[in-house]
Amino acid sequence: MKLLLISLGKLTGALLEAAARDGRFSHITVASRNVDYGRAKVNAVRIGAALEGEYPHIDFVPFDLNASNAADILKRIAPDIAFAAPSRMPWWRLDQMQDPKIKAVPFAGWMACHLAPMLKLRDAWVKSELHCPWIGASYPDVVNAVLHLTGAGPSAGAGNVAECVPKMRFIAAQHAKAPPKEIEVRLVAQHALEYFLYSDNPPKEWPPFLLKVTWHGHDITLAVRDKLKSKMPIPYDIDFNRITASASLDLLAALTGDQTVSLHAPAPNGLLGGYPVQVSRKGIVVDLPPEWDLERAIGVNASSLAFDGIATLDKDGTITFTDKTAAALKNLLGERIEKLKPETAEAMAEKLVAAAK
Repeated sequence: MKLLLISLGKLTGALLEAAARDGRFSHITVASRNVDYGRAKVNAVRIGAALEGEYPHIDFVPFDLNASNAADILKRIAPDIAFAAPSRMPWWRLDQMQDPKIKAVPFAGWMACHLAPMLKLRDAWVKSELHCPWIGASYPDVVNAVLHLTGAGPSAGAGNVAECVPKMRFIAAQHAKAPPKEIEVRLVAQHALEYFLYSDNPPKEWPPFLLKVTWHGHDITLAVRDKLKSKMPIPYDIDFNRITASASLDLLAALTGDQTVSLHAPAPNGLLGGYPVQVSRKGIVVDLPPEWDLERAIGVNASSLAFDGIATLDKDGTITFTDKTAAALKNLLGERIEKLKPETAEAMAEKLVAAAK
């Protein structure tokens, strides 16, 4: 199986390290702009994997998703599955900045920095005529939904909702006095929930979500929900990318396997937010308990958008920001921006990057 990793940022770098040591990925191609760094990184990963007894074939291909030949390079690589998480302004870089104007902008206020490169990549992907599954992990809960509303998009995202599940398993396992692996969790949740689960001091009002937890058929959801606000703080630094890399491995492997695997993923087939899913090479199917219907699940995730700073997502892919986001953007950029349309993402990303510098 050939895994293609597009754009060698911190998340993709962490995934490269993990995939090389995993044993399920025999051939990994890294495609990115920085040739010297990319080739050196591949060498370092090969050495590290070898020290742990794994010897996948790893190669590097120069690639710029903005270049006119981007589609030709993708077609020539011909992967079995691909992963991409390009961003003009990744979350960890923002966290390192101290400017109060930057800190005041809600997460979704920076969405153009994630959407713009993903739109470029989507166009190259479509032009390449590749038909293999691919994962887009740049704010996937919303970005991937916009991509699907305006054309083609990734098979799913990675991280976010999946990263919420371990805490729920830990709580349930303690309650049931059972191994965490025996706990079954089904969670519908949008990106914002994760920060509340792992915050050292979360606010009283939480984003909406749907949760069902069972142990050998016994429903223990209420016991778990009652303890979700227990503190389990984690550092939100560059190393957090290692968690998202771990959340991506099973999803990538399942999308090329014959066996159906139960997982959680953001934006399966472009749906807004995150869901429990069944995954195999045949595709991704949302796997809700009988008492939840898909319309309700989508509605819950839509209601959570305000916690990221989004009021609405329209059918043409237009994002309307909350008043708080619009006010913060005006304070940072000097102009009130109430909406983000896909066709204006590149221009807005330029303004945001310039303001952050």
